[in-house]
Amino acid sequence: MGNSGNVEHMTKDGDVDGEEIAQAADALFVAMRRARSTGAEHFGGLSLAQVALLEPLAAETDIPVGRLASSADVSVPTATRMLQQLETKGIVVRRRSPEDERRVLVSLTDEGAERLALLRSRLRERQTRAYEAFTPTERVQLVTLLHRLTELVSDSGTGAGTGSGTGSGSA
Repeated sequence: MGNSGNVEHMTKDGDVDGEEIAQAADALFVAMRRARSTGAEHFGGLSLAQVALLEPLAAETDIPVGRLASSADVSVPTATRMLQQLETKGIVVRRRSPEDERRVLVSLTDEGAERLALLRSRLRERQTRAYEAFTPTERVQLVTLLHRLTELVSDSGTGAGTGSGTGSGSA
């Protein structure tokens, strides 16, 4: 698995075939998931799913459970169970909306904000160390291609994307 740049499935015209791309993408996703979950376990005892649920709370308070569930790509009942666990740990506080008693709003506690900030900081440090292995030119290329890939993957089923490949649509 540690191919470190070795391309095994080349086409006759010097391109990389779909299998090679799929294997490389799968390996990257597994490594990123492992790095995030390992970081979460060591820095705050939070699961990857819990971190995904908490991320929006770093920038905003009083977020409805439904919106947190949607952003973390989990069901509302799953989010509710996870938030109950996080509330027991003192990471979040839940309260009824004063405007609509049916809605539950969630905010980070001070301890939760500190733990999430520490986790995010450690993850960024790890990523920075990895990115330092690239030259400045490679980093620019990498960011451009990652933005483009994100757009293509997010363009779920509507075709091969919208751009010409120049990265002009990324921000």
